[in-house]
Amino acid sequence: MGRPRVVEQNYHEFLLELRAVVNRGNRIEPKDKERWKDWVRANKIQEAAFKSIAEKKYEGMQSVIFDEDGPWRGYYLYTTTEEACLKWVRD
Repeated sequence: MGRPRVVEQNYHEFLLELRAVVNRGNRIEPKDKERWKDWVRANKIQEAAFKSIAEKKYEGMQSVIFDEDGPWRGYYLYTTTEEACLKWVRD
């Protein structure tokens, strides 16, 4: 696995994909503690670092994981007030 980085995503495309992921039942939210923790650990997400970076750029960030195959799979932080979305990416 390569070095991790935070990548800005198109907010409106993210919202469309979020709706689709919800409909397919592949969204993980922080309140699903065990599933969340397992996914974060398995994918080597550095949550504290990601949240720190995001909160320096935007306020009111929310977390969500898309647990499915494809280019949208991943851990996201997004904010509806500032219409911004960030993704944790490991090349």
